[in-house]
Amino acid sequence: MEPAAGRPDYDQTLKLLLARAPEGVLALVAPDLRWRATRSPELPAVGRQADLVLEVEDQQGQRGLLHLELQTRVEPDLGERVADYGLRLWRRDHLPVRSVVVLLRETRQQVTSPFVMAWGDRVLQSYYFDVVRLWEAPPERVLERPDIALWPLASLMAGTTIESTVAVAEQIARASVSGAERGELSGLLWSLAGLRLPLDVVLQALRRNPMLRELLQDSSFVELIRDEGMQAGMQAGMRELAQVALEGRFGALGDDVVDALRTADDATLRAVVAHLVGDSPEQVRERLGLS
Repeated sequence: MEPAAGRPDYDQTLKLLLARAPEGVLALVAPDLRWRATRSPELPAVGRQADLVLEVEDQQGQRGLLHLELQTRVEPDLGERVADYGLRLWRRDHLPVRSVVVLLRETRQQVTSPFVMAWGDRVLQSYYFDVVRLWEAPPERVLERPDIALWPLASLMAGTTIESTVAVAEQIARASVSGAERGELSGLLWSLAGLRLPLDVVLQALRRNPMLRELLQDSSFVELIRDEGMQAGMQAGMRELAQVALEGRFGALGDDVVDALRTADDATLRAVVAHLVGDSPEQVRERLGLS
């Protein structure tokens, strides 16, 4: 900020003076601390974009922002990022912000709220956010509403099976929407189902249903499954299958095994599943490159 005309720039002058005597500054404002170094005061300008921000109001009519973050996995810096988004939204709109992390697929990793910045036994900052585990929510919450755009989420919710996914596809096929919207919603349903179920098995079940077979052919989803992005979705289904199969045989998996499954290529995943019956835990680790 530029100083007012005719006034000395006290701000810059004081900064220069204080920078010359950091130990004296600590003695004045924080005598329990010891100076080690002076860091650059410049803050990096990092571009950020939240997943979804809605202006809402509570039952008392007080306005605020609802900030949603959609996650397929729990990253180590998740709480830090959510807190960063919340503070940026507050600075932009000066409305209270309520943040919700929506986990789209089941994970063994815990999400800790609030995000806390602590120093010793002193809490310097804390940011609370809600966590919604979509796989625990009953699908009726979306399927019994008239909001057709939400119906594809049912393939990520509690009790998802091949049969329930086909039933949701039939419900979309009967919906009173345009053909283009029906194809878009169907394609989204099937691609989301690939996060929970083997996608090739889902497609086989769809093709056995005459009504859905026609919808599948008319949908742009047929083209999507040929591109590289959808191949990644199919691979995600294989990863889920491998993890469930290993947990069924050996019990809870170590974090290193789960991480290795996330990054394994298609050939490795197929080898893990194909040799599941005869392999020992050590052999599984070797196939995943962990030995």
